[in-house]
Amino acid sequence: MDDPYDVLIVGGGMGGLNLAALLVTAGKRVLVLERGQREALGGRAASGRLSGAAVDNGIKGLIMMGAQDEIHRRIGKPLPDNVCEWTNPGKIFVDGAWQDLNELIMRNVGDFIEVYKSSAQELTYEQIDDLNDISIEQFVRERTGNRELIDFFDYLGWLFGGTLPTASDYSAGALFYSIKAQIDATGQMPSMSFWVRNGSGSIATGLIEAIEEGGGEIRTGATVSHIVIENGRAVGVDVEVGDRVVPTQLLDTERIEADVVVSAVAIWDVFNILSEDDLSPWFADRLRHLHRKTLNVATLTYGIADADVDWDDSGQRWVQQGPYSGKPWCASSLRFDDDPSRNEISFWMQLGWWEKPNLHDIREASHKVALRRLFEHFEKDVAFFWPELADKTAWKIRSFGPATIIETPGNVGDKLIDVQAEGVEGLYLVGERTREAKVMGVYGSAQTALAASDRILGELRARQPVRPGQPHRPEGRQPLGSHAFERGVRDPAGHH
Repeated sequence: MDDPYDVLIVGGGMGGLNLAALLVTAGKRVLVLERGQREALGGRAASGRLSGAAVDNGIKGLIMMGAQDEIHRRIGKPLPDNVCEWTNPGKIFVDGAWQDLNELIMRNVGDFIEVYKSSAQELTYEQIDDLNDISIEQFVRERTGNRELIDFFDYLGWLFGGTLPTASDYSAGALFYSIKAQIDATGQMPSMSFWVRNGSGSIATGLIEAIEEGGGEIRTGATVSHIVIENGRAVGVDVEVGDRVVPTQLLDTERIEADVVVSAVAIWDVFNILSEDDLSPWFADRLRHLHRKTLNVATLTYGIADADVDWDDSGQRWVQQGPYSGKPWCASSLRFDDDPSRNEISFWMQLGWWEKPNLHDIREASHKVALRRLFEHFEKDVAFFWPELADKTAWKIRSFGPATIIETPGNVGDKLIDVQAEGVEGLYLVGERTREAKVMGVYGSAQTALAASDRILGELRARQPVRPGQPHRPEGRQPLGSHAFERGVRDPAGHH
């Protein structure tokens, strides 16, 4: 090839597309390889369409922090509209009754301020990092014995994601970083959200446009056999070619080379394209430790065609323990794009990697049986609280899949891997669960992409200095590291 690629990115999810758009805008020649088809671009943020409504691939709780906005600003593309119309933080169902969260806080305002001031308000980000390996329950109980307030922080920890049902499962540092970052970005305690018009998959639209308009390439239906590492350096990838005639056929491969190779697949899939034989044993062991620590999410999405359905869509609803499932879950709603009188309601439940059903073992019959049983009980939970809902449902979608690596003590901060693979030159690992990502989901992917683009551009400059007479390739704005958003960048919306 006369003009080789500067960067190869394996994976067309949000992390890969964010990074590709930034690098293409900076003048680099980039190829994105996605094993799925065009509609798979965006990865877990991709959306489908049903009866005029956008249906997300699982629930997308969106955090207003600013990183995704910053990427769209740099590539010159608008972020899709926010269609959230919530007017309050919602309610939680505890001890057999619904509790209004605003009223709960006001009843316990003294204790709330004590916990709030001693965490998100008064601590610096560096001090919050010191809380990464302390649970929320330990932190809150050291400051109050107020059961209602403990329930409230239970809810916050569960809602921000990457956690399990109880506060003891969640990192205090992870939660208070998220709260402080939203206060810095919006000037107020987090009580609203950002829901994307036409579904979360539309976030990817501007990224794809920026990549292709800037001369970057996206190949779909491209299955990467493995990342090629020679003498401690990533040199390219081998991509399967040809048609499979029989299921057991070993396909030929095509070598594609580049100066930098990026794995933008989820960490639980990283060993599908990266051979541990090419890694230092200690680094492979760290990846092995993390890659199964998944938070799995079961989602029920109901399309409501009856405007008279008894549903309060002014805020979210959290059930601390479902009467049939015995598990906590959350509910929220969106308006249909084509008819504001109709709702799309999503209910989501989170499970740990050791439970059945489990993402890693879902092909086993016992896990498939457990998944069917889980949804059966989940739907009974919903009917218990809203008995008329099933009769007014135009359609229903059940989905199950991974959300992130759980943000428990021991799985956040410096316990995570660096965006630059240790021990291998020219190899980067981009996803929302590297240490550059302070939260999970789309926002974490954006943080990681910003940090990775900075380092990759620096490496390319060092390896390919401008020679006399060689045209300069503009690199645009220099990407900010994730901590730029921790210290006062106040763009109004971001995604989680």
